[in-house]
Amino acid sequence: MDLLIILTYVAIAWSIFKIFKIPVNKWTVPTAALGGVFIVSALILLMNYNHPYTFLAQKAVISIPITPQVTGVVNSVTDKANQRVKKGEVLFTIDPARYQARVDRLQADLVTALHSINTLKAQLSEAQANTTRVSAERDRLYKDYQRYLKGSQARVNPFLGKRHR
Repeated sequence: MDLLIILTYVAIAWSIFKIFKIPVNKWTVPTAALGGVFIVSALILLMNYNHPYTFLAQKAVISIPITPQVTGVVNSVTDKANQRVKKGEVLFTIDPARYQARVDRLQADLVTALHSINTLKAQLSEAQANTTRVSAERDRLYKDYQRYLKGSQARVNPFLGKRHR
C-alpha cells in the first residue's frame, strides 16, 4: 500500500510539472521531492495510526474437525499432525473392550434364541393339536345341541313315543 501511495504521488508531481510547464531546476525538483516526503510520510502515519490492530487476532484457517462414529477411550494416536490424510487412514484407535463385551452378550442372546426354537416348535404343535381337539369337541357339542333342539320341538315323550298336548 505504501508503494502505491508513493507511485501515485510521483505520477501526480510529474503530471503537474508537464501540465503547468514548471521548469526543472535546482529549486523545483528538491521542493517537489521534499513535499512528497512530507505528504507521503503523513499519509503513511495516518494509515498506520488508524489501522485496526489487536493482540487477540485469529488466523482464518480451513480445518475439519475429526470425530469418531463411536465413543470410547482412545488407545493410541498416529503422528500425522499437519499432514494430509486420505479416506480410510487410521488416525487413532479406540479401546474395543466395551464393544467386544456387547458383541459377546449379543452372541449369547443369539445362542439362547436358537435353543428356544425347539421349545417354541413343540409348543406350536401342542397348540395345533389342542385346536384340532377343541374343534372336534365343538362340532360334537353342536350336533348334540341340534339333536336336543329337534327333540324339544317335537313334543314327543321320549319314553312313551306319544305326542303331548
